[in-house]
Amino acid sequence: MSPRQWSRDLAMGARFAVTGGREGWVRMTLTAVGVGLGVALLLLCTALPNVFAARTRVEDARYANVYSQTVPSKADNTFLIADADTTWHDDDILGRFVEPEGRRAPLPPGVDRFPGKGEMVVSPALKDLLASDDATLLRERLPYKITGTIGESGLIGSHELAYYAGASGLKLTGFSPVHRLTEYGKPDAKPEKSDPVLLLMVLVVFVVLLTPVAVFIAAAVRFGGERRDRRLAALRLVGSDSHMTRRIAAGEALAGALLGLVIGTGFFLLGRQTLGSTEVLGVSVWPSYLDPSPVLAALVAVAIPAAAVLVTLLAMRGVVVEPLGVVRTAKQRRRRLWWRLLPPLAGLAMLYPMIGKGRKNGDFNQYLVISGVLLLL
Repeated sequence: MSPRQWSRDLAMGARFAVTGGREGWVRMTLTAVGVGLGVALLLLCTALPNVFAARTRVEDARYANVYSQTVPSKADNTFLIADADTTWHDDDILGRFVEPEGRRAPLPPGVDRFPGKGEMVVSPALKDLLASDDATLLRERLPYKITGTIGESGLIGSHELAYYAGASGLKLTGFSPVHRLTEYGKPDAKPEKSDPVLLLMVLVVFVVLLTPVAVFIAAAVRFGGERRDRRLAALRLVGSDSHMTRRIAAGEALAGALLGLVIGTGFFLLGRQTLGSTEVLGVSVWPSYLDPSPVLAALVAVAIPAAAVLVTLLAMRGVVVEPLGVVRTAKQRRRRLWWRLLPPLAGLAMLYPMIGKGRKNGDFNQYLVISGVLLLL
């Protein structure tokens, strides 16, 4: 069968889904919403590696505690910095005293000007906390005038509590917490590599989340309406064969899956903004951190429509479309155990060589892991 014939049959099925009346629209909308929820979860899953990488980049960029035997001499581009961390109701507050020693002293990431003595720049979350009625003791602990806020480039999350306070007369001694620096950032920072264990978890979750999407599509195909059954029977009556009718039915599911991609993208963008303004288990992120990996996002865009077509073709094997009607076979077959044991055993055999790998004992084989998880499921 040529790709042109496939595309023509799938396009015909998609047109039937759109022009199938209220019943067709309801079925396609339900399919699209179910697929859209799966797509949103998949996109959020593909964004996890970028979240951890972005938080690490910010932490490395603002790092300022450098212990070295060679301290730079006071110059026009040096500054003094000291730790001033504190806690508030089990929440950590990152604090720093900063004192520029010259006009060319670098600013902390996310700060547009140095605070003067008795002043401080704070994160938006700390500013809101200090303005609340319950933070009287914290205001006494941080009795500085707020003159600005720290930008996104200087914070690891939207709910991080942090501040930079201006200082004057910081002393640099041998064992002092005060440091003289010429720049921010870890001197030995290396480009962040993807954590292989995290990547493994993302791949496993990706495969697992595809399963309910496939089940939803299969259920929508099996419970087709009477109008759809009459349409498929009419196609057989005018000369189409069983393979063509299956492809047309797959085209109807494909239309719902493509609409689901659009709805899922909308759900993802909404969830992206919501997660950017909330805190989960003490961890917050910026919406820009939740940008999915382009490769994994492209995989979602291809996997969902492909799954819709393949699942529909498999589900239609139990449907007999004849010119006079549609019959859904429900013949009770004798269940056999032996072949049902083979997939999980094969999956365990694929996963066994991967035990202990990922960080210290070599990288794992992604294809073996994905295949093993699929067979085990």
